Amino acid sequence: MSLDSRDPRDAAFRAIGTVFAANARAMLLTNDMGALGVDELCARYPDRVVNAGIAEQNLISVAAGLALSGRTVFTWGILSHMTARCYEQLRLDVCTRALPVIGIASGAGLSYGVDGPTHHGIHDLGPLRALPGMAIWNPCDARIAEAAVLAAYRDGGPAIVRLDKEAPEPAHDLAHTHIDMGLASLRAGSDATIVATGASVHRALEAASQLAREGISARVVDLFRLAPIDEGLLTGVLAETPVVVSVEEHARTGGLASLLAERIAELARPPRFRALALADRLLLGVTTRERAEQDYGIGATGIAHAVLDLLTLVRRGGLRPARRAAIDTSRRVA
Repeated sequence: MSLDSRDPRDAAFRAIGTVFAANARAMLLTNDMGALGVDELCARYPDRVVNAGIAEQNLISVAAGLALSGRTVFTWGILSHMTARCYEQLRLDVCTRALPVIGIASGAGLSYGVDGPTHHGIHDLGPLRALPGMAIWNPCDARIAEAAVLAAYRDGGPAIVRLDKEAPEPAHDLAHTHIDMGLASLRAGSDATIVATGASVHRALEAASQLAREGISARVVDLFRLAPIDEGLLTGVLAETPVVVSVEEHARTGGLASLLAERIAELARPPRFRALALADRLLLGVTTRERAEQDYGIGATGIAHAVLDLLTLVRRGGLRPARRAAIDTSRRVA
């Protein structure tokens, strides 16, 4: 079997393979979680892949110790397990020394929605953003996932790469995406700006297409690195249109919404802003991505409606509220 060119997880392991080939002191630690990419690395580098077992706190401390001995260490596991369970180890063992420990974490957002709140990756961004020196990558496709892993390795400090389980068509053309900027404009627009991250980028692009059919020009910006951010660049993006809508598959507090609100609050003439996100609570039971998009308005149609509502306020009646009904509510990106 070969790695899927569209799967962000396989793309991440492709990048790790590139690092392993160039750096004999690179290692991978896993918390008893397998993957095709892990199997391929084991076959080629059996002495550089270690299964630390279901003991995430210990795994991170071991990774820090290896990094102190001159190793670059990749860790692999489910996002909610590799962050919440070992936050203290990330803070004290890794970040205090700015060590090259790079977490490759599957399960961003509701990737594992049916597995319940133990597997939901929807409460990690706030705590991770508070860690000094921690880079946070949230790619929406395989191209950015691969580039993010290589950039995290090159930068040489602590990093988390949040990966989705979906394998969508690429949203980025790397010939025009500058990975070091941390964001990219995927669609031009002058009426509104939709800022999205991770899987929500694809919903934002569909929303922009829906809006275009109604004569609304919406720009779509993918913020694929949530820390560190280029504050000047991001602030400039947020000031370019009278309306900004953010969308993310994460709890409202601490994630993209909070990050953008911090920047918008500093603008002399802030745009109208609305944040679309999950609720600040645990989503108990079986939660599918499609159900969450409907319940919290983070699907394509919900995004389009939010843009129309804000434009109604900005234009003071120039765009009638009833016009939002023209958006086809049956259309939603799965």
